[in-house]
Amino acid sequence: MIGTGAYLRFDKLTERAFHADEATGARITALRMESGNYQFDPLHYHGPTLSGCTMVLCKLRGETRWQEMSKMTPRLITGVAGTLLLFLPLWWRRRFGDGPMLLACAVLATSPLLVYFSRMFIHESLLVLFGMLALVSLTRFPRYGIPGLLIGLMFATKESFAISMIAWSAAASGIALENRGSLNRTWLISTWRRYRIPVAWSLLTAALVSGFLYTDGFKHPAGVIDAIRTFFIYKTGDGHDKPFGYYFQLLALPTKAGGVWWFGTPVVVLALLGFGNSFRTQTQERWVIRFIAYAALGHFFIYSLIAYKTPWLACLPWAHVCLLAGYGLNGFSTRAPWLKILLGMLVAACLVSQLMQTIQVRGRFSSNERNPFAYVPTRNDIETLEPWLKQLRQISPSGGLEPIGVIGTEYWPLPWYLRSFEKIGYWPTPATDLTPLPLVFAMPEVEEAVAVSLQETHTALPRGLRAGVAVTLFVRKDIWRRWLNEKP
Repeated sequence: MIGTGAYLRFDKLTERAFHADEATGARITALRMESGNYQFDPLHYHGPTLSGCTMVLCKLRGETRWQEMSKMTPRLITGVAGTLLLFLPLWWRRRFGDGPMLLACAVLATSPLLVYFSRMFIHESLLVLFGMLALVSLTRFPRYGIPGLLIGLMFATKESFAISMIAWSAAASGIALENRGSLNRTWLISTWRRYRIPVAWSLLTAALVSGFLYTDGFKHPAGVIDAIRTFFIYKTGDGHDKPFGYYFQLLALPTKAGGVWWFGTPVVVLALLGFGNSFRTQTQERWVIRFIAYAALGHFFIYSLIAYKTPWLACLPWAHVCLLAGYGLNGFSTRAPWLKILLGMLVAACLVSQLMQTIQVRGRFSSNERNPFAYVPTRNDIETLEPWLKQLRQISPSGGLEPIGVIGTEYWPLPWYLRSFEKIGYWPTPATDLTPLPLVFAMPEVEEAVAVSLQETHTALPRGLRAGVAVTLFVRKDIWRRWLNEKP
């Protein structure tokens, strides 16, 4: 299963067009690598872990400048994180049984949501890996600050780690409420004596790890303050508000788009069975299972209350659900024959349906808005821009295409595809004379104004950029005529 999961995450990793968020993250990584300096921006961007890991890999692969970065390198980071996640259930095999944990591994390996975002250079795969490792470590390695190390890495990856802290705390409170009859003074004192040192080590470790990363090795102490300020001043973009039931519809309710049925219903059913199985046993493991169930519910409830919603925010709570789904197989050998058949059919339906959807999300629908996980995808048309510009540069009468102008806002991931050029100006409005520029890219809100100013000197060529967003490329007419006469 791990081999299958790795294949789904790494095969043809560079074929999908770069997402706007991937391009932004790559630019942050390049600036950090080229300057040798990092200062956290609490207003717009997430934590430093992703760019820090990617910077190391870029240097190992000889990509030390923005112009040298490839799509493969940053995506390798998230692909590795997504693959390492698959080993997590194996640590619980002795505790919960081979069958349930192997099923959990298979569900995680084939999940279209988790596969899709393991193939995208954004923070979520690292957050899921650190979050789920922290969850396991709380029950397996509570001592020596290991949970704190992982929680610190979560904090340094993305500020949404706080939602996990709230959800886990609420889940622990739910478990305590269920056991309120046994929570006497003697038990509380013994528990405090047993865990006070590990808790102190974890708190200290979490603070040191996150502080070290946010301050770039303690070079910028203000990074600690900014890490806290981001919870109060972080700005989200417009147009991302969704209704309360968005995640339920995304993951549990079957919907059809592009001729494909998208649904995670069998996973949800298995997770509910896993939760139900915790009431059929008297072992201590039942509390771990219920904790995971309450934590998943808490995550989704909090995220549903927040108006800002994107598919990748569901990755960490959905990993909880996948782990819980594996426990739906608990007690299989003791079931009646007809229940074994039904359960086997449910497991088969779960894995087959997930695999079929995963094939689509990493293939035909990898950059298509009909894929429910492809949020504001980049048009595949933009992939032809970079090689075409290289050809155009070779036949340009002036021997080059610079300087280039980009007019308007919300132009990402365009800078990624222009990274081979050194002289690029970005202006929100056409406030300067654009006629001498060999190339001008105009975003929709300024396209009409740019077209009027360049109607005598440039030829307009519309191109796709993102779903629902086009960009118009204006090529100076002397270059365009040369292309028409000399194009290969």
